Amino acid sequence: MKGQNVDPVTRLGLRTRSHIDGVCAVTLFTGRFLLAAGAAVRRPRRLRLKEILFQLQRAGADAMVLLAGLSFMMGFVIGIQAKATMSPFGAEARIAQVVTILTIQEIGPLLTAILLAGRSGVAFATKLESMKTGGEIDALWARGMDPVGELVLPRVLALLLAAPLLAMITTASSILGGMVITLWIPQLSPLAYLTGAADAMNASFLFFGLAKIVVFSGLIGLIGCFQGMRIADSGAVGQGASSSFIIALLFIALTDTLFNFIYHIY
Repeated sequence: MKGQNVDPVTRLGLRTRSHIDGVCAVTLFTGRFLLAAGAAVRRPRRLRLKEILFQLQRAGADAMVLLAGLSFMMGFVIGIQAKATMSPFGAEARIAQVVTILTIQEIGPLLTAILLAGRSGVAFATKLESMKTGGEIDALWARGMDPVGELVLPRVLALLLAAPLLAMITTASSILGGMVITLWIPQLSPLAYLTGAADAMNASFLFFGLAKIVVFSGLIGLIGCFQGMRIADSGAVGQGASSSFIIALLFIALTDTLFNFIYHIY
């Protein structure tokens, strides 16, 4: 039954069944990942350290320059907006605090997560798709090895390690980008800007931002790997990679909303 020959009720039922199957598949995949993580905690020697370091370089080191450049420009834009808002009130001295707080709590984690979703999440999905269609994942099962522990766990762990470091780079670059605005504010020197930025930092803000990026990176890694391993046939190659980025952005937005609601309101 395809296309227009299916009545609306049947189409709704098929779509509902598809969503239920998807939820069941995600639950099963997450359970297998947690079991693999638990096994790695009990037996750390079973971790594929070389693969983790390789993925850490791909996700972290290779993204540093791009992320630093983007966050620097973002900090400069925030500084411009803060100047336009605060200059009428003579509050230019608060620009550093605005840039710092926004960067630590929102811009840093979100910009890092979006970049990781576009680079690492899509790369994970593409690689695992090609491995599944090439029979490599089935070969792991045949040898008695769990593909989740061998392929998914190192990738997710690499993201969990790389994301906080990238978020710190994003924060530092964004704050420096905001400092450029002092060239147009005679009464605010670069030293005074940096002093205000240091005053705006506190342990609560830092913990909040780092907690967000850790959760974001875990979701990105799991979503990318799940979409890559979910492919059913070679004709569907590319679907997982194309959908992993969109799904990751959706979960990042939902998680960020939940974090802010709990932290600032609840």
